[in-house]
Formats: sequence, C-alpha cells, structure tokens
Amino acid sequence: MTNAIEHFSRHRVENTVLQVMADIPGDVDRLIREEEAVIRHYVRLGNWPHTRVNMFVLEDLQPLVLQIKGATALSTVVANDIDRRPMVNVYDADDLSECAVFVNRGALEHDGLWDDDVALRGLLAHEHGHPLAENPTVHAARALSVKVTVEGPMAKTLAPVIDLLADRMCVHAPQEVFANEMAVRAGFGNALFHLDRKMIDKAKLGVNWRSSLAQSLEQRVVARKLSAEQAAALLLVGDLQAHLVFALEIAPFLRAERRNEADALEAALIEGVLSHVDPAALPIYEQCRDHYLLLRTGWTAGETKKWIGEALDILSGGLRRRHLQVRFALASHSTTRRRHPRVAPAALACDAVGHDEGVA
Repeated sequence: MTNAIEHFSRHRVENTVLQVMADIPGDVDRLIREEEAVIRHYVRLGNWPHTRVNMFVLEDLQPLVLQIKGATALSTVVANDIDRRPMVNVYDADDLSECAVFVNRGALEHDGLWDDDVALRGLLAHEHGHPLAENPTVHAARALSVKVTVEGPMAKTLAPVIDLLADRMCVHAPQEVFANEMAVRAGFGNALFHLDRKMIDKAKLGVNWRSSLAQSLEQRVVARKLSAEQAAALLLVGDLQAHLVFALEIAPFLRAERRNEADALEAALIEGVLSHVDPAALPIYEQCRDHYLLLRTGWTAGETKKWIGEALDILSGGLRRRHLQVRFALASHSTTRRRHPRVAPAALACDAVGHDEGVA
C-alpha cells in the first residue's frame, strides 16, 4: 500500500474481534459504529461465522488490485474494476472464521455515501451477507468463467465492457442475488432500499450526460467516422453497463417477498432512467430480473451452468438488437472457493463507451 496506516483500533463485538486500519485517521468512527451494529444484528440471528473481521479503510483500493487479483480467480478486466467499488469483502469460503473488508473511501465520497450512515449500513450488510449466503449454487458458479468474442469493427472497444457485463450479470449474479436476499431477509431491507434509491437518483443525473454523448456520436456519424449502427451499439452497451446492475438489486426484494420496495425501486428506475435510454435496455433488464427469480440455492454444477448459459443468452440476444454479434463460452476452472469480490452500487467509469457515471 502506498499510504501509511494512520489509524488502528481493536473492538470486541459479541464473539468477534473487529480490527480497523485506515490511511486517513479522521472520521472513521461512524463507519465503525455501523459495522458493529451490523455484526451484532447478524450475531443475534444465530448464523454469524466470523471470530475476526479486519477492516481496511483506504483512500482508494488501487494498491490492492494486484494482491486481490492474485488471491481470487478473477479475469484481468474484473480485477481492475475493484478500485472503483465502494467495498470489497474477501474471505475463504472453506474457512469463514475470518474475513477482510476493504472500504474505498474515495469511491464512497464520490458517490455521496461516506456521510450517509444508512447507506453505509446497507453496504456493510450486503458485504457480510456474502459468506452467510454461501451455498452449492454459488460454489458451482464460482468455478465457471466466461470467454467473450465480439465480431466486427467495434470488437476492441466493446469486448472489455461486455466481458465485465457478462461476468457481473451472469456468471457472478448468483452470489450477488443471494447476498442481497440474505441481507433483506435478515432485516436490512430498509437500509438497502435507501441505498438503492440513492443510486437510482444518481443514475438519473447520468441520463443528462448520455444526451451529450448521443449528440457527440451523431456528429461522428455525420462526419462518417462511425456508422449509425456502431453509434447505436456504443450507446446500448453503455446503457447496460451503467444501469442493468439494478436488476441484481431489485430482484432480491421480490425473492424476499418485499414487493412494495421492489415496485417502488423499479418505478423510479423506469421513469427516471430506463425510459430515457435505448429502448432495448428495458426488456433486457426485465428478462434479467425475472431470470434471477428462478435461482435456487441447491443446484448442481450442471444446473448452475445451464442457468448461467441462459443468462448469457439474454445478454447476447439483447445486444443483437443493435447488430452486435457476441459469442459467450463458459469454461470450468479449479478454485479454492475464495470469494469473488462483490459488485455493489458504486460509480463505474467506462471510458470506452463514454459513460462516466453508473452503478455496479
């Protein structure tokens, strides 16, 4: 790490030792209080597995990318995305006695979440929901990876973005959906609802930026630097990269029988965001949301691979609406079941397609 640790504290929370290290000493007390409250709540439910939690509060996570990349079965594209996330929980699924939560203070400040105690509670609840949501389906999904092939002149530009989309929305979707559902059922639904509403409001601001991008791409079409089809493909991929992730947030409310919250989030998303982007984005979102409702915790490797393949078909079918020919190939790999870092709501820059705001 490039910055020295300026804060170190140790706290006893029920039967868990919480160690907190930060490279900026000030204003970490609120985060610690929320973490203690989340731990106590999960302990009361009776299924808390950790005896030690190590929390690192850092200005950014870039110094950790190489270490996390080496410790988890991640593609380069996914690993390099870690620095843009607000929090990452890394643990060994074969030994849940300890976990490490890396808090990206810079990302939280950028998203307006650092000073929001309820949003911090929602993020922490989700992060700690991951080990509690370990199950055969998650284990089977963790052993799979996807290879993306994009045909045509836009392949070099779009392949990394589509690779990240496929990993997030299909291969690792079971981990995210089950962790969110776990947190909602555990009693953190209000905090997650607050967090998701805040991120939808942020996504609404990004719609204005999209209009400028569309105009810029249109000028390039007029100048014959892009075809109309290529411009449309860039816009759709950017729309999906920025907004499709909300399916991972809303479906768990439906799975946990919290329809009122799910309907409220979806109405805000459609009215404020999806009705202002490529019309192809809404049916892709709806298909992903419904596909997540089919997930079951006890699937075999074959059943999990089939479900992920169907999720990839949804994505590739949606991209074909803008004449993007994309092929996905699933492959199995050996894994020690170290948890893939979660994709949580946070700004995700994507220079390749011009979006500088979004959620993950």
